[in-house]
Amino acid sequence: MILDCMIVDDEIMARKSLGRFCEKHDNLNVVQICENANDALSYLIEHSVDLIFLDIEMPELSGLEFLEQVVTLPQIIFTTSKTEYAYEAFEYSITDYLKKPINISRFQQAVEKALEEQQKNNAYRANAKEVYLKVEGKYVRVAYDEILYFENAGDYVKVKTTESSYIIYSTLKNIDAKLDNPQFLKVHRSFIVNLNKIKDIEEGTLVIEKKVIPISRANKSILMNKLNIL
Repeated sequence: MILDCMIVDDEIMARKSLGRFCEKHDNLNVVQICENANDALSYLIEHSVDLIFLDIEMPELSGLEFLEQVVTLPQIIFTTSKTEYAYEAFEYSITDYLKKPINISRFQQAVEKALEEQQKNNAYRANAKEVYLKVEGKYVRVAYDEILYFENAGDYVKVKTTESSYIIYSTLKNIDAKLDNPQFLKVHRSFIVNLNKIKDIEEGTLVIEKKVIPISRANKSILMNKLNIL
């Protein structure tokens, strides 16, 4: 299992040290390093990560303030030189709390906890039969079997269901990474479809209800391999 992780710390030496530790661990893939929390928030708008190594005391936006603004929290391992934040930090159900200077054995212990937690999360999502969509400040529960397709709409994504449609603030790439369900497939840069809802397929398109959806050349073979064709 590989965890995509991000390092957020305003101290350059702390960023370098954590980066070296991550490079030595086979289960970690550093996808982003930020020197402030605002840059981290901007990155998370269009990307998802599994784990964040997060400093607490940072200018402009502290680590705790950062947690208040993130819509969907990944696992968090706090990294700080002070212990007085420990109680407040664990109120957020973070994975671990590392005190600077961080030694490699303590770092590895924290990562093992993150890997165990990720395994639990993956098992839960694999058995889930519904998803929650954030729509106009509230979370709407939608069963997977009700979803027809996801369609790119600029900075938003349209989620078409059997009964309605929703507009959510996300990207198709982000949704594709989080779905983790074999009944959904990205067939085009602008569409993720529910394979169980396809009515018919022609040369370069498929139909779900009355919607004609394009199939990219790169994804067509993947799509056809997933279908039960006689």
